[in-house]
Amino acid sequence: MKQYQWTSKECFEIIENGYVLSFPTETVYGVGISWKDEKAYERLVQAKKRRPDKPIAIMCSPSFPLEEYFEISPGAKRVMEKFLPGPLTCLVKAKDNTPYQVHLGTYVAGIRIPDKKELLVFLEKVGHPLQVTSANLSGTPSLSRYEDVYETFKNSEEVQGIIKGECQSGIATTVVVLYEEKPRIVREGEITLSEIEEAFYAK
Repeated sequence: MKQYQWTSKECFEIIENGYVLSFPTETVYGVGISWKDEKAYERLVQAKKRRPDKPIAIMCSPSFPLEEYFEISPGAKRVMEKFLPGPLTCLVKAKDNTPYQVHLGTYVAGIRIPDKKELLVFLEKVGHPLQVTSANLSGTPSLSRYEDVYETFKNSEEVQGIIKGECQSGIATTVVVLYEEKPRIVREGEITLSEIEEAFYAK
């Protein structure tokens, strides 16, 4: 696994060739792939030793047309407009044109827009969402240091590169269900349920 900078063309080639790239977010280090590459999905699952039937959230730039692929209610839209970009993963319903590997038949998908300038620029240049999950082996703590991620995946054939950088908080995102009548927290992070509810029910 080689080390790269955000602007390295090899980073884009790793994604486009169907392999896994690791990079820092504002929360923890992540590993990402193209959101519609089935072989890349298999490689990501293999690299993390993760259950293949557990959907992986997408990460995209603010300019990506989310409503073309996902059902976003007015309440969910208010939450997303308030907290994204930011440390929040929003669970919404996927439409029929969403790549299958994003929802794995559940038609529930996670959406994340990170609050890290370099990463947003990178996502914009990629031109399509990535499926991104934490850069760790399944069942182990999330990692926020480059050195720890490198040691974890240095012998992985699937993870072809890592971008060296810093994570700001080290705390994984809040994960919230936004397709039901009221918001529901799946995983607690920096953003609280009361803050989300205030935006969700705002008039």
